[in-house]
Amino acid sequence: MHFSRLNNVWWGFLVWYCALASVAATTAPVISDITADLVSSVGDDIEFNCTVENVGRMSVSWAKRTSEIGSVVLSMRSILSLSDPRYTIVETLDDKANRATYTFKITKIESTDMGVYECQVILTATDKITKKLSLSIKHPAIISEERTPKSMLVTEGQNLEVNCYADGFPQPTISWERENRAIMPAGGTSSEGHTLRIKEAHRLDRGGYYCIASNGVGQPDRRLIRIEVEFRPQISVQRPKIAQMLNHAAELECTVQAYPAPAVFWYRNGSKLQSNSNYQISNTASSHEATTSVLRISSINELDFGDYYCNATNKLGHADARLHLFQPVIPVPSM
Repeated sequence: MHFSRLNNVWWGFLVWYCALASVAATTAPVISDITADLVSSVGDDIEFNCTVENVGRMSVSWAKRTSEIGSVVLSMRSILSLSDPRYTIVETLDDKANRATYTFKITKIESTDMGVYECQVILTATDKITKKLSLSIKHPAIISEERTPKSMLVTEGQNLEVNCYADGFPQPTISWERENRAIMPAGGTSSEGHTLRIKEAHRLDRGGYYCIASNGVGQPDRRLIRIEVEFRPQISVQRPKIAQMLNHAAELECTVQAYPAPAVFWYRNGSKLQSNSNYQISNTASSHEATTSVLRISSINELDFGDYYCNATNKLGHADARLHLFQPVIPVPSM
């Protein structure tokens, strides 16, 4: 009987101890729930919820991460740490369940609000329990001026790559189009990807190309990039043979295409001609890398008949074209 009573006392003590240990084990604070990661737009109102079990008199705060190891405290229990009029903190207590929910609200969010936010339960001066969420904010695509060129230069026959980069959320996609919807060097009217590739560039590839960045937020951003193709002079002559009578005027004309712009001269019997009382030389440049050069002979004499050479030179090379002035058998009208 004595043993039985002692045994009952022991079992009672053991049950009490286990219960006490169980209660002690469950009194440690736990963050049982936190709002999932959010994706919002500028101007939206948002809120974060953090629920802490066994909160007791623990200090619970919301903080925004500023680096891998640092953060800025935004609130402490029901008190704001920063005086931003867009911020609100609400503490909802459930004393019976020893639970509290901390709701942090931001009205009219801005792009600078994007980042990682933490719910923190401060245990000691050096120890805390944390859970975090990420706030992503949609903002339109903006092409980077620092990483995207305004113009590019390539020598004819070489390959060219032009890169265009844009920031935004969601991540923008990049496409390319030519001015006036002209055909792209690789065919079609557009291409995809942040790199525009031109294989073995041709002079016909020169012109304006639009980099277009789009992510479904607002209007796409566009940037015009000028591509210039360097090429050596090429001369065309519509009338390589010119007939004219003595004592009449004649005009010899050549058209030069080149980039950079060429220097154009006329030669006769190996000597460079200069404008004088009998010769007038004029060079006129157009907007398509073409220069038209005209040699005008005011009054032809016997010595003026023969070959003339139009010569064009730039840093990539030179070209010559021969024009022949002769006296016709049948008279022609004077110019």
